[in-house]
Amino acid sequence: MPTYDYQCEACQHEFTAMHKISEAAPKCPDCGGDVRKKLSAPAVHGGNGRKEAAANSGHGCGGGTCGCRH
Repeated sequence: MPTYDYQCEACQHEFTAMHKISEAAPKCPDCGGDVRKKLSAPAVHGGNGRKEAAANSGHGCGGGTCGCRH
């Protein structure tokens, strides 16, 4: 289930809430006011680590400092 960052329009309280994308935004836990979703970077989870390992190992071209962005 995704998490979302919110800020209350009334009291400016910032908080994070976890809910389904189809659910409405929650009310402020401090004052019960309306909130707006804050812009945040998406979280990246999982993966098998092979791409990071290849990039960090240099992949045979200068220890990852060649600029080829692998």
